[in-house]
Amino acid sequence: MSPMGYGDDTAQVTPKEFVEKMFEYVNQPGKGPGVNLVIGSCTGIESEDGDGVKVVTGVKYQNAEEEEMILQADDVVVAAGPWACQAEQWFEGAVQLPMEGVKSTSIVWKPPVDEDGNAKFDAVDATALFCGEDDRFGTHLEVYPRPDGTIYICGIGGSDYITTPELQASAFLTSCLPKPDRVEAASNAFQLMSNSYAKEGELSHAQACMRPCPPDAKPYMGRVQGFSGAYVNAGHNCWGIAWAPACGKAIAELVLEGSCRSVNLKPFDPARFTVSKGRGGRGRKKGSVDVGEQW
Repeated sequence: MSPMGYGDDTAQVTPKEFVEKMFEYVNQPGKGPGVNLVIGSCTGIESEDGDGVKVVTGVKYQNAEEEEMILQADDVVVAAGPWACQAEQWFEGAVQLPMEGVKSTSIVWKPPVDEDGNAKFDAVDATALFCGEDDRFGTHLEVYPRPDGTIYICGIGGSDYITTPELQASAFLTSCLPKPDRVEAASNAFQLMSNSYAKEGELSHAQACMRPCPPDAKPYMGRVQGFSGAYVNAGHNCWGIAWAPACGKAIAELVLEGSCRSVNLKPFDPARFTVSKGRGGRGRKKGSVDVGEQW
């Protein structure tokens, strides 16, 4: 056992809280135009012919009443996690985005309570734990105490692997349920680690997520070739929420300034798995990238 940090050099991000606070921040009165949230299911991209490229003009989507709608736009960033691979159809095959979804269960425990049933928030140690493989339960728990006294636990094992065609068919898009056997295994493993939770602990809820994983474990970040105003920012595996500020800044620079100053985006080119429709001159290509003459 060894420490990874001592609190002053580590931090934890709670996804829901982070997103809500960011949304509140950009919508402060008197602080700019703000952001509008439109909820729906994307079905395609509107575009028109430009000078050698297609120019994005909007997003096609279905609203809650399943009505076909169009949201006008000059620039579109596809940031749909594992389902970003559906953009292959939206951009008419201009880009190929192979993706594997890793469907994983996690659980959240309530804080301990006192004799009167009141939560004992100060009873939860703020130390996160990263455990080794536990063959008894098939787990490798990661235990994250949160400021509200709850404890988030992942590393439960038993993940399912979802293929690109399944994701393109919207597998688990509207319902991504946890696996009961993994909830039980993780709960048993955790309670053996903690005397207080073995006696007083109570499970708050179980959930599941879908992690987006490109074949080379690198995210897709950059322009969609053949389109003006089209970008992808997806495929960050389990690190998406932690990397969000840096990745958001990088894509914002690309959209607003025409190039990214803060990150070298070349390794994350969305076109790296795209098969060229033509030879495009002498030499060979890896996807759409020239690799030189081969003799």
